[in-house]
Amino acid sequence: MAASVLKKVVIEKINEVAAVLMQKGTLIAPVKEEAGANFREIKDPKDIYLDYYNSILSPKMVFFPQMEDFVKYQLAKPKADAKIVEMNLKPAFLFGVRPCDVKSFEILDKHFYASGIIDTYWKARRDNTTIIGYAFDLDKPVDSADFYNTLGIGAADPEGSDIFIVKKDKELLLKGITKKGEALLGELSMLEKADAKDEKYFTDYVKKGKEKKTRFMKVDDKAVAKKYEDIFENNEYWTKMSDACLSCGVCTFVCPTCYCFDICDETIFGKGTRRRIWDACMFTDFTLETSGHNPRTKVSQRLRQKVCHKYSFSVRKYDVISCVGCGRCTRSCPVNIDIYSMVEEATKL
Repeated sequence: MAASVLKKVVIEKINEVAAVLMQKGTLIAPVKEEAGANFREIKDPKDIYLDYYNSILSPKMVFFPQMEDFVKYQLAKPKADAKIVEMNLKPAFLFGVRPCDVKSFEILDKHFYASGIIDTYWKARRDNTTIIGYAFDLDKPVDSADFYNTLGIGAADPEGSDIFIVKKDKELLLKGITKKGEALLGELSMLEKADAKDEKYFTDYVKKGKEKKTRFMKVDDKAVAKKYEDIFENNEYWTKMSDACLSCGVCTFVCPTCYCFDICDETIFGKGTRRRIWDACMFTDFTLETSGHNPRTKVSQRLRQKVCHKYSFSVRKYDVISCVGCGRCTRSCPVNIDIYSMVEEATKL
């Protein structure tokens, strides 16, 4: 790892760091809620919750909101009178993101940029946001649903972050990974300069993060992609995998790499709004056509689409598995369907 700025701060002073970031723009960080931690805009620095495992929902919503308005208009008036909804973005700081979620942003960049048609809404938020990553606590056991290391993601990978944080006893070590991150560290006067021992601790921690095991079967992207091509028509496998599925779509809504959306118009009292909302390939009417025909009426067909998209289509198109092993889909599934186990079983066929 190239030499870069390393600073430190006692955890008790994190409120001071938060206060400065709030003055500079919008601070989004994990907060403690009744059901667990989630990323929210911080209004009070004391709300920041760093003693968490991972958030229930993916922080992708910072760049890809569940609902966003594009155009406002009035019925029976010329199209030229319609008004584009301005984003009016302030600088944003996404604080405390786990490495697997940071990786998900890079994967979604491929989806939103790679076709040559850039999603300007995604890009504007990405360009406007400083990513402050946060290593998993290596002294705590991993959640049984996680499998990020099988996809080559370490528990303390700094890549993709602008600043990366490692916890050391009662201190936080903050390393500038990009020029943007280094510049921001230089503006935080409450931070102290780290010493050689801190540098070694940080380097060793990143290395140990690579060795931290979640599950044990290494997922080879090319081999898995080919396997799912081979068993695409294996109805016995897909029926078995989908027997318990309720088509509720919760797996797609908590997933950091799912990006399906619908464009819809809502009109009331003569006023209209065109907006984008999240959609899910697991929903029964996702592929329902105007004619009434639906090419995916079976749950097994919809589950096949979701799994093959992540583990086969994405590999063929973008050379990356569109999954980061965060375990959210398994933790949130009401019938305990585990996508890793599905992949594991497929490799044995």
